[in-house]
Amino acid sequence: MRCQSALLDQTAALPLAGQRVLLTGASGFLGWQVARQGLVAGVEVHCLGRSPGPEGSYHHAADLTDRQGVAEAVSAIVPQAVIHCAAPGVAYGSAVLADMLAVAALGSEALLDACARLPEPPRIVLVGSGFEYSPAGHAVSEDWPIVPAGSQYGAAKAAAACVAGAFSDRLAMTLLRPFHIYGAGEAPRRIGPFIIAEALATRPVELTKCEQRRDFLHVDDCAAMLWAALAAAEPGPGLTVNNLGSGQPIALHSFVEALVGELAGRGVTADCRIGALPYRAAEPMVSLPDMARWNARVLRGARIGLAQGVADLVTQELARCA
Repeated sequence: MRCQSALLDQTAALPLAGQRVLLTGASGFLGWQVARQGLVAGVEVHCLGRSPGPEGSYHHAADLTDRQGVAEAVSAIVPQAVIHCAAPGVAYGSAVLADMLAVAALGSEALLDACARLPEPPRIVLVGSGFEYSPAGHAVSEDWPIVPAGSQYGAAKAAAACVAGAFSDRLAMTLLRPFHIYGAGEAPRRIGPFIIAEALATRPVELTKCEQRRDFLHVDDCAAMLWAALAAAEPGPGLTVNNLGSGQPIALHSFVEALVGELAGRGVTADCRIGALPYRAAEPMVSLPDMARWNARVLRGARIGLAQGVADLVTQELARCA
């Protein structure tokens, strides 16, 4: 059983109802939720990638690094809009940099080039990452230097952003940089599913002091914000960049405590040993988005509080593990 959020936004994609939208990364954590929101709103969702998206979407089998396959799929779909979510390696250590760069840079170039060749190029939303930014001790704006420190995923996403810039004279694009997405369907190595799995196995969970400052954005909120940005995209060529987050920075231990408390309410004990591990080398202690530009656009903001989001995560993970 696939673990997926039950907090399905029914309205975010409604402005795109009836339109053909090409989606990459539909089988992934964020892309799956994006597809589900589009389908429930009546969007004609075409998923481009090696694996299919949710039931009701159209699957076009092609690897993003297969330039000809991507071009043929885009020509067949003739999308009116595109959401580009595909990105390996979001879970730390889950992919090597060469593979991430192949998809992020070469795959993005193949997709954008194919879109630019259409008689009526589509509006495009690209998903970047807060890990693209140089480390800072404060929330960073979109103007902060793009010099990832110790994050291969951030480096790959930064490469994709550079590729997007090369098409800004031909395509209408919005680049969105979420910081810390969480929720049902995350990779098992991510902190939420990992703690839940270890608790169910009655194993202790060794953690750092968890003093890192983070902004946790629920996957349903993030997906809805992508649809909102796509609906609001200007038709002319250009590249708009926005950070995405909940706007509620917290220390990582607050997230852990919320998770442990929710598990305890379900009769599951999580033995989290905070401070047992050292911090990972080059791990930023502060990773927060400045949301001023997004807020100024008066588009959909985060609506799911931490308690509700964690409760949904626990519910879905416990059901999956049952």
